[in-house]
Amino acid sequence: MKTIITIILFISALTTVYSQLLISDESTSRAVDSNAILELSTNSASKGLLLPYVNLASVTNATPLPSHITGMIVYNINTSINDDVNTSVFPGLYHNDGTAWQKLEVETPAFGDIKYSATSNDHDGWYLLNGRLINTLSTNASQKATALGFTSNLPNANDHFLKYKSTTENLGQVVGANTVQLTQSNLPNITLNGTTNSSTHSHVYNERGTGVLVSIEVGSTRNLIDDNNQIRTTGAAGGHTHTYTVNSGGSNTPIAIQPKYLGAYIFIYLGN
Repeated sequence: MKTIITIILFISALTTVYSQLLISDESTSRAVDSNAILELSTNSASKGLLLPYVNLASVTNATPLPSHITGMIVYNINTSINDDVNTSVFPGLYHNDGTAWQKLEVETPAFGDIKYSATSNDHDGWYLLNGRLINTLSTNASQKATALGFTSNLPNANDHFLKYKSTTENLGQVVGANTVQLTQSNLPNITLNGTTNSSTHSHVYNERGTGVLVSIEVGSTRNLIDDNNQIRTTGAAGGHTHTYTVNSGGSNTPIAIQPKYLGAYIFIYLGN
């Protein structure tokens, strides 16, 4: 107990005199880094900083501290799943922002992860998917791209959406279109019918004299055999059909299928 008190008093004295503190197990003394108020140092590569263990009950509850203290960092060893899952706590590092506990989580990307970004430049191991040659990348990034299955180029994600690839598609293959044009096979399978007033009917014509060519029907003529100027009609045996066509008025304009979107850049993580 006396030893502990002595160390505490010694540390207190150093803090008061120098305003900086070095805690070390090294055999030789050295100056504290000028930018540090507290520096830890060891001559062993197997030692670290051990934070106090606490049992947090909720991110909104300061317990076991008497109140929320901005900047306080602890290691929580308790799992507490509350009715409101947003207030639940799990083992790990937490810091206090003055009103609640916030879990410290570092999310490290894995090789091949893809993300959207508002920046257009390569950064922190993320490479823009712009179709460039793989051999223009750094040696490490080029090796990672090849290992992921890309061959000569990175995919060009310009003006494209991400889609889970099918079994017949290659990784990074650019497919699809922003428009579609209907063909006959896309139309409903229906039959349009039309009829004349009667299945057999007559046409009126006027005989005008022998040898005169007279049009009886569109595209058909007959040679009159007498010169009686009489009105005559065809007989019922002359029943026939008529055909007609209707122009749709279309112009073969493709249908746009691209929904509204927010433009961004697409990157892949290949490391530095």
